[in-house]
Amino acid sequence: MNKARLQGLSAGIIFTTTIFAAFYYGTGKFEGTTPTAEEAKELLVKKGFVVTLSTEEAKKTVQPKDPVLMEKEASKEAPSIVTYTIKVKTNMTTAEIADRLSKEKIIDEAAEFEAYMNDRDFSKKIQIGEFVVTNNMTYRQLANTLTH
Repeated sequence: MNKARLQGLSAGIIFTTTIFAAFYYGTGKFEGTTPTAEEAKELLVKKGFVVTLSTEEAKKTVQPKDPVLMEKEASKEAPSIVTYTIKVKTNMTTAEIADRLSKEKIIDEAAEFEAYMNDRDFSKKIQIGEFVVTNNMTYRQLANTLTH
């Protein structure tokens, strides 16, 4: 390939790129691709993330409490936290782990936890060893504990 052909090819590529850029930015198709805050929150929740309020939003939503309500809340018993050390052995299945956690009152539904582990491929990453878990852990926290 000689110099003139190479320069012609380069000029064609630059010209074509300029045309595409003009249509892309000129038509406004790229606008609106950034999700709003609500759409972003929905997307994160669907993917299994926990979305919390920013510190400014949290300050706005905190209301001073009524002393009577505070006294009633203090009189209620705090839910008891159950701690359990699970021993994961070689060739132990996700179903066996879920059943054991259900029997020890760490999770409510063994089948639901097993499905969560299988759907997100955590069941392939379970490590052998002893893990301390509690009943106030989320499925994601349990899965992270068992796989790390």
